[in-house]
Amino acid sequence: QSFNGFAGKAALFGFTSHVTLSAPTTRLMYTGAHTIQELSCARCCAYLGWKILRAHEWSEKWKEGRFLLELEAL
Repeated sequence: QSFNGFAGKAALFGFTSHVTLSAPTTRLMYTGAHTIQELSCARCCAYLGWKILRAHEWSEKWKEGRFLLELEAL
């Protein structure tokens, strides 16, 4: 599937490491509202993407617990 982040193309992952998570926030996206935590590099603090904590639309529930990483940030 094709995913988009805030800065462009992105990819969805089931696991990531060496990241710092922000406080949860709810954002309205193309596919509905999601509760997310933004991810940043634990070493340099660069923005990397977000973790999807909760998808408010039933059809998007499969994304919960996954990480969306901005491809430009990798």
